Amino acid sequence: MTVLDTLGVLIAGRDAPGCPIAVDMVRTWGGTQESSVLRYEERVPVPNAAFANSVMARALDYDTAAKPGLHLSASTVITALAVGEKIGASGMEVLASITIGDDLALRINRTTNGGVTYNGYEPTGVSGVFAVAATAGRLMGLSSEAIRNALGIAFVRSGGSFQSNADGALTARFNQGFTSYHGVLSAELASRGVTGPTNVFSGRFGYYRLFSGGAIDERGLLEGLGREFLGPRYIMFKMWPMGGVILSPVDCLLRKVENSEISPEDVEEITAFIGPYAYGVAGRPFEQGDVPQASAQFNLQYAIANVIVRGRPSLEHYDNKSVLHGGVLKFLRRVHVVEDPSIDTEFRSRLSITLKGGNHLDVECGPPRGHPDNPVSSNDIVDKFIRIVGYSSKPLTVEAAKEVAHLVMGMDSMSDVRELIELLA
Repeated sequence: MTVLDTLGVLIAGRDAPGCPIAVDMVRTWGGTQESSVLRYEERVPVPNAAFANSVMARALDYDTAAKPGLHLSASTVITALAVGEKIGASGMEVLASITIGDDLALRINRTTNGGVTYNGYEPTGVSGVFAVAATAGRLMGLSSEAIRNALGIAFVRSGGSFQSNADGALTARFNQGFTSYHGVLSAELASRGVTGPTNVFSGRFGYYRLFSGGAIDERGLLEGLGREFLGPRYIMFKMWPMGGVILSPVDCLLRKVENSEISPEDVEEITAFIGPYAYGVAGRPFEQGDVPQASAQFNLQYAIANVIVRGRPSLEHYDNKSVLHGGVLKFLRRVHVVEDPSIDTEFRSRLSITLKGGNHLDVECGPPRGHPDNPVSSNDIVDKFIRIVGYSSKPLTVEAAKEVAHLVMGMDSMSDVRELIELLA
């Protein structure tokens, strides 16, 4: 499901702001033709392909995520396909490598500051880089010593800030590319004998000292290791194209609208109450900024106004031009976002809705559709894939999309992943 979902948002994101720049850059760099820049008919070195493809997969913020803001699939899936293409890996090996990489990062993620927040660091670049190094290293057949060095090198490259998200900057999507590039590079360097720090996690200047105030939760790291792989427990599929921190109130409001419990023309005012973490990322008043699409993706005020005015969110609603839709901008003044310190998760929120005529609704909102506690099926992901791959200047036809979906959902029996790449490249 994560492979198919990631490929869908990559194809849809082909033309998103910043993506042609990333592709043109790796094209200009040139180098050995190892892996495909998907939908661009280019083959470049593996780290460069992983970089460009990951930027496209993250650009629409429609890819999978895990609390608190860790985007794995847009790096681990992309990396596994890039490395797998180079070596001709089987579908089963690609899936196993993704599973292992995701599991490692999710264990680190849930034990960093109690899995609540990274104090402004961006989790994808901080813990996601380990996932990429492990995914690439596993596929490359590295020894345990080389894997250890790869993780040490990856640690040296970990970093990133949520300020990109808060400011609506393109670096929010480029950070995904940085994560993939540095993770692959770490595995490549380790394969050539470069050593990394040994005490990556518990050292005096190690991961938990730098990113978690020195607190190490060994049980959270090791419990079930090798027996339970944490992807299904933590990875969330996005049903709407926006930052995960605002999906709870948006999904909740949309259900009210589509069930005819509220009529858009009758809404006088809406106030959304969200926790401090979500508010810090997406609670500011909406400003279109230099890249309206990026500004809208991480803004709850815009998202609520968009649902009221236009209904079910679509990729078209987040085009640079569509973001400036007059009806949505006019309704913004009726939408208020309030920080509520009593809300301790981005997957819980509250809506206060005032209707014309004085009627009032208070709505408690929980995990959005696609969250592990509110799951979707593989059929839902197939439907999403077929729906969004037409949103591109180089779309898949419905017939081709169904063929890709069928192949991906059975890729555990695929002898060479290049069979899939050939349909997509």
